Amino acid sequence: MRFLKPLMDQNFLEYASYVIKDRAIPDIVDGLKPVQRRIMHTMKEMDDGKFSKVANIVGDTMKLHPHGDASIGSALVVIANKEYFIEKQGNFGNLLTGDLHLLQDTSKRASLRWRKKYF
Repeated sequence: MRFLKPLMDQNFLEYASYVIKDRAIPDIVDGLKPVQRRIMHTMKEMDDGKFSKVANIVGDTMKLHPHGDASIGSALVVIANKEYFIEKQGNFGNLLTGDLHLLQDTSKRASLRWRKKYF
């Protein structure tokens, strides 16, 4: 049992540093976290120039993202409220007050700036 504690300590440190470096901090290249990059990829695949329902985008992103729809929905709201990558339609809540959004009442599409740069 004495060998178990150092093994667990080492594995925990490696996993914690992986989570911080690769998932929690946005990438320097495009400023997106992995979940946000998966959302934008899904929006690129679904892009037809029209607004798509947020629930459809979340559902399609779940094929790529292993952590569930709540994390995808909140990441989607964060990038939508920045208004650089996504054009939004409907109530997306307020990040300052913590008001939530309703997935069924909102829709969005990739912004023209983002489409020109990445598509």
